[in-house]
Amino acid sequence: MSLAIKRLTVYLRASVVVLVVGAIGLVLFENRSYTVRLWFFGLTDADKPVNVVWVMVWTAGFTRAAWWVISFTRGLVRDFRELKRQRALIEAELEHQKRAAEMDERERRIEEKLKRAAGDETEGNGESGSGPRTRVEGEAR
Repeated sequence: MSLAIKRLTVYLRASVVVLVVGAIGLVLFENRSYTVRLWFFGLTDADKPVNVVWVMVWTAGFTRAAWWVISFTRGLVRDFRELKRQRALIEAELEHQKRAAEMDERERRIEEKLKRAAGDETEGNGESGSGPRTRVEGEAR
């Protein structure tokens, strides 16, 4: 059943394309004998008549070119936004790594202080007033 539906949609789309192309062709054919005086930013001679078909063709071409430029520009803007987002993510990751390194450094310093404090306590619990141990007479050398 899905093959029949797919075939129907393909034929309908093809029919629509043929009808649109036919309508455009009919409009161009019926307007082939008409002329118009056209000023186009000084690029054309306003006193010389121009065939309407050429005006329609050029209008369609410029419209297509404008659509292409707009699509290209939108894609470019989207790409710039993506680059900006990626750059922000990279900067955030670098900031995260920097803070993690700072935290590791703080942790290391705290652990060293704790070890030193623990070492001072064990030295303080030994014999009071005794400095470094010296040899007693009679001990083997």
